[in-house]
Amino acid sequence: MNRHLFAALALAFLPAVSAAQGKAPDSPVFKASPPAACAGCGVVSSVKRIEKAPRITAQERESTAGFVVQVPGGGDKAVVGSATDAREQLKPPVVSYEVVVRLDDGRFQLVVQDDAGGLREGDKVRIDRGKVVPREK
Repeated sequence: MNRHLFAALALAFLPAVSAAQGKAPDSPVFKASPPAACAGCGVVSSVKRIEKAPRITAQERESTAGFVVQVPGGGDKAVVGSATDAREQLKPPVVSYEVVVRLDDGRFQLVVQDDAGGLREGDKVRIDRGKVVPREK
C-alpha cells in the first residue's frame, strides 16, 4: 500500500518538479496564453450632441416672481411672461454628448459625457472610467 501511495504522490508532483527545473510539460496549464485584448477598446460609431433646457432651482423660482413685458424697438411684437420664464431664457442650455462605441468584441456601449473631446465617427477609442478617450497608438 505504501508503494501505491508513493507512486501516486510522485505522479502528482511530477509537473511541479518539471516546472521548477524550467521544463514545462505538454499541459494546457503551462502553455502561454495570448495577450489579453483591451476590454474597453473599440471604434466610435456615432457622436450626438444633446441640448436640454437648464434647470431652475426652487430658490430661483421663489426669488423674484413677477410680470415681465419686453417691448422691442423697431415695431416687433412685445413679449409677455413671468420673471421665471425670462430667467430660463437667459440661461444657456445644458449640453452633453452621447457617444456610441462598437467594442472590439462586437458589443455596443453608449457613454454620455460633458465634452466630445474632438471625437468623430471611426476614431479608435477606449472607455476609461466612464469616459470615451482616444486610444494610444
